[in-house]
Amino acid sequence: MNIIEFIKYIFYGIIQGVLEVLPISSSGHVAFFQHLTTEDINNGLFFLILVNLGSLLAIIIYMRKTIMKLMVDAYKYIIKKEEKSDYKKSVTYIKSIVIAIVPIGIVGAVFSAYNIFYGDYLLIIIGMGSLITATILFLARKRTDMFTSTRVTKKKAFYIGLVQLLAVIPGVSRLAVTTAAGTRKELSHETALTFSILISIPISLGALLISLLIGLIDSNTLINFDTTDFSIFIYYFIAMFVSFIGTFYALRFIYIITRKGNLRLFFIYNLLFGLVALFIGLYNY
Repeated sequence: MNIIEFIKYIFYGIIQGVLEVLPISSSGHVAFFQHLTTEDINNGLFFLILVNLGSLLAIIIYMRKTIMKLMVDAYKYIIKKEEKSDYKKSVTYIKSIVIAIVPIGIVGAVFSAYNIFYGDYLLIIIGMGSLITATILFLARKRTDMFTSTRVTKKKAFYIGLVQLLAVIPGVSRLAVTTAAGTRKELSHETALTFSILISIPISLGALLISLLIGLIDSNTLINFDTTDFSIFIYYFIAMFVSFIGTFYALRFIYIITRKGNLRLFFIYNLLFGLVALFIGLYNY
């Protein structure tokens, strides 16, 4: 086992896990550091499935009480026909989640079908995407403790879903734009954050299913590494585990920061990262 390779996979697992649920683009950072270090990490389909699965499992476990309540309430309201206002609210909330993921689901499917490649422009786009994230966070900074509404209506969900389309741009943080969109529609910051995290679950599941389908159609795409090298499997599963741990504790951190109403750190970070990525991209171009 190569210790340098081991550390490298841990590093990318941390990036995926920690940044997945922070208002910072995880995919943008992975692409940035790969370009900066010229490291050819084997980030094929199987690797991406594992690290994203690690993050997804962490989100589900962290949000398990909320998820279970929604599922139980929906079961009682739809199947058992129990007419309680709380049950109806949960069903409405689930409908709002579905509405919010439809736009990104359609656009994401198109992007997957055409396999869009940014080439030499990637770092420039990542830099611009990060600057967009910084701008959105800056504009939303005064709304972090302005509203107290916890009701996510269908109209608000659709608006959040449309704004979420910005996240297809490399460097744009999905969590940042959706949370900001929620506060724009007068949701409390914590409500907007929770909704943003919950809609990430079906989005991640859909992306994983598409990836698996692609892998089943073309097995060389899924398994594009030497299967006789057992160390590769160790690297992959270590990255998955690190991604899981990183996501879980990053969720705790973002809720603490949200309750304090201070997102200045993320605005400054996205601004600096965006300028650096843009400068390097323009310089190399």
